[in-house]
Amino acid sequence: MITDIFVKLFTKDPTIKRHFVKSVSWRIMGSIDTAILGFIITGKLSVGVKIGGLELLTKIILYFIHERIWHRVSFGLPASAKRTQKINKRERNLFYQSFIITRKDREQLNNHTAFTIWLTGLPGSGKSTIAAALDEWFYQQKMHSYIIDGDNTRLGINSDLNFTREGRQENIRRVAEICKLFNDAGTIVVSSFISPFEEDRQQAKNIIGENSFIEVFTDASIHTCKQRDKKGLYKLAEEGKIKNFTGINSPYERPLQADIHLNTDIYTPQACLNFIGEWLSKNHLNGSGIFQKNKTDNE
Repeated sequence: MITDIFVKLFTKDPTIKRHFVKSVSWRIMGSIDTAILGFIITGKLSVGVKIGGLELLTKIILYFIHERIWHRVSFGLPASAKRTQKINKRERNLFYQSFIITRKDREQLNNHTAFTIWLTGLPGSGKSTIAAALDEWFYQQKMHSYIIDGDNTRLGINSDLNFTREGRQENIRRVAEICKLFNDAGTIVVSSFISPFEEDRQQAKNIIGENSFIEVFTDASIHTCKQRDKKGLYKLAEEGKIKNFTGINSPYERPLQADIHLNTDIYTPQACLNFIGEWLSKNHLNGSGIFQKNKTDNE
């Protein structure tokens, strides 16, 4: 009966199991220490063992209760941890729903594979220009695609987020979830985001799925980006009028293993488009032979 109760509790909330094991392991260590101290003080090993054994039982219970109480308290946690805590509580009552029509079915209907091309780079490095060219090219190939752009999402679904580290992290997390939904709908996503931090890009990759995530690094020097800056944002950032501006007062972590590395200092948007098309053709991501067919026709 007691075993059944514990099994039900562990199934409902897996953290109970973790807290129980932590309580036992911690108290075993503490009780060994108590037994040794009891032996040193009294000179009798049996007395030390009895004291340690009694303490083991009582303090496991106290420690477990202590862990469960603090598990429900958000005091002292950063905002991201508080958000995770709330999500974990909510997810206990949520169940993933499966439907009849699958992503594979939608891809077959569209006659191409769905994936996400994730463009990352400094402001002004050419992400939006390449994204627009890609979207047009997919359209000409009769392939379903959609651009998700940094400014557009900041003006809409992510308008409540700031440009702090936490704000940027949540921005990328939400966008990645949107990309995942579009891919599940059988649509190719061209995602254009500065996404300056490697940790956030890795999180996006994990959410979207490694096999569906194509990281494209639009690599341009600060000098080039400033020359292309028609909005004057770099100048405003240098004057201190814009906070947390990537490349000026906020860092950009260069991708170390991008799937496609485009030097936009040198290559034109058309050349960059050709590089991406060649990469897609070699990796057979379309699933229908469209890229291979085009390659054969060009020959």
